[in-house]
Amino acid sequence: MRQNLDLTCIYEEHYQKVFAYIYSHINNYYDAQDLSEEVFTKINKKLDTFDETKSSLNTWIFNITKNTLIDFYRTKHDSYELLDNYDYVSEDDSVSPSELVDLSNALNKLDKKERDIIVLRYYKGYSLKEIAELMHISYGITKIKHNKALKEMKKYMEL
Repeated sequence: MRQNLDLTCIYEEHYQKVFAYIYSHINNYYDAQDLSEEVFTKINKKLDTFDETKSSLNTWIFNITKNTLIDFYRTKHDSYELLDNYDYVSEDDSVSPSELVDLSNALNKLDKKERDIIVLRYYKGYSLKEIAELMHISYGITKIKHNKALKEMKKYMEL
């Protein structure tokens, strides 16, 4: 059952999520815009290869987005790591585009471990115990970093 495979619909539904995900990783608005457009150019070129029996449309778009970011990092020679567990898809689509950008900005100001904890906790739904195991750190440290990250994000969001 193929639905919403019209590029315009895909763009309208996913652009802000793709942009927010990219922007949270590179912290450059203009590069994030360019890369987001590059993602949708790739989607347009590969749309006929999408197979809904292999993955959801969201997963397919996320993989294109992640690979575009990896290519960007390789050409820029930056040494950033992407967690394979990241997923930009939110179940709550009531978040406005400006709120997504604010959230991305706040996430980007956190250190890598804190950002990973927040993403795994709130975007992937892992418990703090599961996150501790995934990240190979103690549960106590995970709780401390989680609380610190939430306080920091709140501070950044209020600015």
